[in-house]
Amino acid sequence: MTLSTRRLSRTMIAVTAAAAPVVTLAPAVQAAPASTPQLPQQPLLPNAPTTPVAQPRILPTPAPTSTVTMEVSASAGVNVRSGPSTSYGVVGGYARGKQLTGTLTSNNWLKIGENRFVAAWNLTRVGSEGGGGGGGTQEVTRWMDASIGNIRSGPGLGHPVVTTMRKGTKVQGTWTNNGWLKISSGKFVSGTILTSTDPGGGGGGGGGGAQEVTQWMEASIGNVRSGPGLGHSVVTTMRKGTKVQGTWTSNGWLEISGGRFISGTILTGTNPGGGGGGGEQPDPSPSEVTRWVTPSLANVRSGPSTSYSVVGSKARGTKVTGTLTSNGWLKMAGSQYMASSVLTASDPGSGSTPAPAPAPAPDPAPTATRQLILDTAAKYLGTPYKWGGNSPQEGFDCSGYTKYVFAEVGLTLPRTAAMQQAATTPVSNPQPGDLVFHGSPAYHVGIYAGDGMMYDTGRPGVPTQYRAIFSGVSGYGRVDGVG
Repeated sequence: MTLSTRRLSRTMIAVTAAAAPVVTLAPAVQAAPASTPQLPQQPLLPNAPTTPVAQPRILPTPAPTSTVTMEVSASAGVNVRSGPSTSYGVVGGYARGKQLTGTLTSNNWLKIGENRFVAAWNLTRVGSEGGGGGGGTQEVTRWMDASIGNIRSGPGLGHPVVTTMRKGTKVQGTWTNNGWLKISSGKFVSGTILTSTDPGGGGGGGGGGAQEVTQWMEASIGNVRSGPGLGHSVVTTMRKGTKVQGTWTSNGWLEISGGRFISGTILTGTNPGGGGGGGEQPDPSPSEVTRWVTPSLANVRSGPSTSYSVVGSKARGTKVTGTLTSNGWLKMAGSQYMASSVLTASDPGSGSTPAPAPAPAPDPAPTATRQLILDTAAKYLGTPYKWGGNSPQEGFDCSGYTKYVFAEVGLTLPRTAAMQQAATTPVSNPQPGDLVFHGSPAYHVGIYAGDGMMYDTGRPGVPTQYRAIFSGVSGYGRVDGVG
């Protein structure tokens, strides 16, 4: 090869090298041995799309700080659920008295295992008396959020009801470890029926207060009791429209004077025009009136209500004089009283049409069992009406009221008015304590109180009352065991 040929070859090699692409390896990649063939690098493919898995709804549960032991206090037992809310499914249950150990969630459920929760308001802490426990001592203010809420003697549904509160009542107290508010010694409210904001339910002045208010009796006949609750004795009665003044208690009762109380559920802030006779302002010089007896025989009692004993009787047409009490009874000489429902202002013997007797007159003196029935019926005057209601705590309908009263005396009745009519012995000469029916089969039932009066509850907005028997009576029935 000539010199010029060699120079031309070197020039071509240099040009070729300059035009070739330069390949640079990443620092972390080691070159393969010369004897190993190089495979082209595969590009990375994107991840395959996946369907998102719905996460179960979990209510906030704080990290457990301590373990507590609690006992089932609800008489019907408790359900065990898969999560801390009634929206979760039931996975088991425990009877009353069973002790459970776990940790409390922020919404007052006891976690006793994986996916196993029990509502803490059905439990009481073992070793605590009336709650308190781990609930702290900081006082809080709450308002009743339910229409009528129960106040119990202990922090759980297994404790008896001691009184009730209506919506809007303001309460103050400390929380127990199982979500009940302790408002005073032996009085507890479930946190599930309380709210931290005033719902404006007219609860009667909140925590009692000293501001005097004016109210009127809204029930036909309303009880006045010796204390602020249905468990206190009846000291007198007032008729519709009676004006009263006083201060509200913390549980919605009006304290009027001298240790006398009226449930706020039978009062109204506007005058219903019932002619109550001025309420607590008695007539300084009551006028004497003359009346005549309308039934064939009517009772004379030692006080102005059927809860007083019978001291005599008067026949139809007998003329009586006296002064009217605030609840419509005629006070005669010698502390003798007669119900206005058995009297008329017209002389039956003068040719005028006498007032009809709604029912035959009872015997002059009821037996001990019958008197107990009447006393028990009177004890629950003012209880709100609720269709299907079976107790003074939730309210009564007509047959729920009669069944409850007779059960408290130790006698059994079926549930509905028609069934009670079928279960009793028909009588044409009813006595106080017998049942009075409307309709056949009966659609309404009450307790015959004598003197043409009865105890009953009949419709929403009107509580249990003592009133004259209305038209349409289909018959009377005697309960086995009354005698």
